[in-house]
Amino acid sequence: MTSRLSVIAAFVLGLALGQLKAPVAHGQTRAIKTHNILTTDLAGWCGGKQITVEENEAGPGTSGKHYHPAHSFTYILEGSEAYALDGQPSRTVAAGDVLHEAPMQLHTVDNVSPVKLLVVRIIERGKDASVRVP
Repeated sequence: MTSRLSVIAAFVLGLALGQLKAPVAHGQTRAIKTHNILTTDLAGWCGGKQITVEENEAGPGTSGKHYHPAHSFTYILEGSEAYALDGQPSRTVAAGDVLHEAPMQLHTVDNVSPVKLLVVRIIERGKDASVRVP
């Protein structure tokens, strides 16, 4: 009986807090769902490199400081986000905009609502697509 009351209390508390509609905390890392559309080797043309094409869906929150060891091209399919290169003010990018990030370019992305992206990267085989920076 006690655990049932705890579950009900937690549910009611969650509903109440959800109604506050507080802005997303800057430190809250956003959830990303990635669908790999294509990965292909560029051998014979660009040795050791590959191209990846992904559709990413990100929920509200922040990416945190990170970089990509790749040339990254991002087309915003739906939604908008605040994009900030390290040391520069953020700017809003929205559906229809395209971003190019040079390899190792430190940046942060924040959004308050879901966003859908098409991301194309030219990256060295075996490298992680994103590297977080504390």
